[in-house]
Amino acid sequence: MNNAVHQLIQLILQGITWVLRTAEALWTWSWNQIAAVFALSWGTLPAWKLVLGIIAIIILAAIIFAALRRALADLRRVAAAFWSMAMMLVGILTMVVIAGLFSRGFQWVVASVPDHFWESLI
Repeated sequence: MNNAVHQLIQLILQGITWVLRTAEALWTWSWNQIAAVFALSWGTLPAWKLVLGIIAIIILAAIIFAALRRALADLRRVAAAFWSMAMMLVGILTMVVIAGLFSRGFQWVVASVPDHFWESLI
């Protein structure tokens, strides 16, 4: 049982690591593309390209604003779910620690208390 839980935790950690590294790579690539657009010499562009660029920036700003609003609401739900999961994990861990303490106490009784302990009380 302990091995299965350990393997499950390792699998979850590997999955989370992959997701975060992929998100980091996409984030870096996207910001490089955004910085490249602003590094263009806008003053030398023809009027139609300038208007197209400004319209694209306005549309992208609106999309980013809407995405950030939705992401903030989703982040609240994720934080609540994470907190619930953490509290459940603490509860399970508490029960396992208590079971470990009982096991340790029983081992102490087996190792320390004489076999004929009850005879001396009677």
